[in-house]
Amino acid sequence: MRCAIYIRVSTKLQSEADKFSLSAQKTELATYAEQQNWKVIGEFKDVESGGKLNKKGLNSMLDLLEDGRIDVVLCIDQDRLSRLDTVAWEYLKSTLRDNNVKIAEPGSVTDLADEDQEFISDIKNLIARREKKSIVKRMMRGKRQRMREGKPWGRAPIGYIYDKANERFVIDDKWAWVIPTIDKLYLEDQLGMNAISNHLNEISRTPAGKLWNETLIHRRLVSKAFHGVMEKTFSNGEVITIENIYPPLRTKETYDRIQREREKRGKIFKVTSRRKDNLHILRRTLITCGYCGRKLNVQQNGNVQNPRYYIKHGRTMRINDESVCDISINTVRVDQNIIRAIKDILSDEELAMNYVDLQVDNEEVNELQASLNNITDTLSKNQEKLDKLLDLYLDGTFSKEQLSKRQAVLESEVQQLQGLKEGIESKLDMYRKQEWNYEMLYEYLEIAESIEKELTPLEQANLLGELFPYAKAYEEKLVLIGSLEGGAPVELEIPIDPDPNTWHFTKKRSYKEQYRGKIR
Repeated sequence: MRCAIYIRVSTKLQSEADKFSLSAQKTELATYAEQQNWKVIGEFKDVESGGKLNKKGLNSMLDLLEDGRIDVVLCIDQDRLSRLDTVAWEYLKSTLRDNNVKIAEPGSVTDLADEDQEFISDIKNLIARREKKSIVKRMMRGKRQRMREGKPWGRAPIGYIYDKANERFVIDDKWAWVIPTIDKLYLEDQLGMNAISNHLNEISRTPAGKLWNETLIHRRLVSKAFHGVMEKTFSNGEVITIENIYPPLRTKETYDRIQREREKRGKIFKVTSRRKDNLHILRRTLITCGYCGRKLNVQQNGNVQNPRYYIKHGRTMRINDESVCDISINTVRVDQNIIRAIKDILSDEELAMNYVDLQVDNEEVNELQASLNNITDTLSKNQEKLDKLLDLYLDGTFSKEQLSKRQAVLESEVQQLQGLKEGIESKLDMYRKQEWNYEMLYEYLEIAESIEKELTPLEQANLLGELFPYAKAYEEKLVLIGSLEGGAPVELEIPIDPDPNTWHFTKKRSYKEQYRGKIR
């Protein structure tokens, strides 16, 4: 019979081990084929998972098989040929059966045209799949335990190489420039991911010789590895984090700046002009509506030469009580007031009192303490919910996708509440130590003393976004929200000049009620 020898291992490491090596399989199969007086017309090999149908060696063998040049496929064990799922296995079987090709192992031959033999082959494939899952589980348990012990695993990110002798990651001098370059282009030059990838392609391709693209840039912007952290999320929902695994190529502060910038670009601002000289001072501040809580955009109207900016909702939306919140504030009503507020605060304590409450009374302390208690209770309840999610997943109540979604929502809430809690605790501590005063506020804003004269619009927006990353807009004021060292919040109330033609916040009846009288 005309015989094709097929050999496979899952990993390069396995291919080097004597017991499972490709060469060991090849030697044993060639000897067996010779003993059976079979004519070996081809040897095909893969270093890939048996659960994957599309493999180079397997495809080449199937091409030869469909040309009618093979009578039998010889492998060391059927699981070398297949650990496929049901659909892929049925496809492979039908291809072999339609071309009258048998599957052979040393000591046995399976004819798929025979129902009984096909059934046995199906059982072998099922066992191989179960064994594969068991192997994967053991590997994952081993990897989880390795991380719990503080030991790294996996491929080195760009900019690093693994020192086997010392079992640690070290900086790869050849590629260490990539991350600082991406950070500079993203934060300082305000380039998007596509522009950054184009810039890098002018310098060099990736270490694998491929072109840079937006996905590759995004992965490096969100990765914690470059400030030293290895973090893995496992299929059972467990997240394990190890600090100080990689020598840092960026600081934690830079990573946090990148994530804030991503949030602002992706969820808030719809920039219609990329010209830096048209960048608005509030472009790096996340603004929410003080009435309905939805995000507000800083949108540009007019032309590039004469832009006009508006703080407004992306679209009109009804809220629960049938209100229609449709805010549109021409920023000329507030721009100069922001600059004036910073100047006033830095010039005189009495003027500062127009924008921020520096007086501390027992009523405010009690309110803060009550808020702190509520947040602490909510955090405790959310943590209990997170702990129960894994049990529900293991019980089969949730699918893996449902588990991930619910975890993401709860973890986001916990993170926000934790930030609020730390801020309130810090503010209460300052109240008790009598550190909430004008000097504290002056030191915080001193860096912005020359915001009007010496900075470009881009630098103004970046500076204000650093000092006040959040804001709330109301009918008559814009509340800028920042945080002091330690997390204590500081809020400036900036007046909005009156302009009835550009502010809309109305209570409306439903369309049905509104037009019912006219129809009648």
